[in-house]
Amino acid sequence: MRLLRLMAGDIRFQWKYGFYSVYAVFTAVYLMTLAAVTESARRVVATVMIYSDPAAMGLFFMGAIILLEKSQRVDCALATTPIRTLEYLTAKLISLAVISLIVGAILAVAGGVQNLPLCLAAILLASVFCSACGLIAAERSQSLNRFVLWSMLIELILCLPALLLFGIENPWLMLHPGVAAVWVIHGGAPSTALCLLSLAAWCVAALWLGDRSVKRYFAESGGAAL
Repeated sequence: MRLLRLMAGDIRFQWKYGFYSVYAVFTAVYLMTLAAVTESARRVVATVMIYSDPAAMGLFFMGAIILLEKSQRVDCALATTPIRTLEYLTAKLISLAVISLIVGAILAVAGGVQNLPLCLAAILLASVFCSACGLIAAERSQSLNRFVLWSMLIELILCLPALLLFGIENPWLMLHPGVAAVWVIHGGAPSTALCLLSLAAWCVAALWLGDRSVKRYFAESGGAAL
């Protein structure tokens, strides 16, 4: 019940600060873009859109959420409650994943993605991983500028190999979370099961590091300069 209340609170926060409104506009723009490209290129364009935005949105939004909480000294209040760090982390990851799944599903259908359930599984795992990376970066940042630098570095590491190596069928590339996610979203991966397993393993590692970051976050005091 405590986890559900935390998730509901995070969703209300995201609604209040316009996360859903922003992505409604983004989704409309993406749909118009997909309608404008040729049918032969539509699935590739949809794959790039899904991975680079809804799947990875938590990388940037998580930072905004954490820095805002730091500036409002929410960490001090939460540290005095019986909330566990893993509950706090899980609620944030799932609430952001809801937006990723909604937008990703719409784009996948519009883009003609072959296997929607597998695509959604990849979006979910990619969203959890990217959001956890965003949280870790935000916890290590005391200012918005520093977080932007961290997030840009992570974005380059996750996106550039995935997009540049798109279409190169080398099984070792499945070890890269971005490549694994793009292959499953687009379809035709050398091994869908291994791609999802790779993504799941990266998620577990990110969750472990994220939990450690939240524990340190709760233990420390002080705000962030926005």
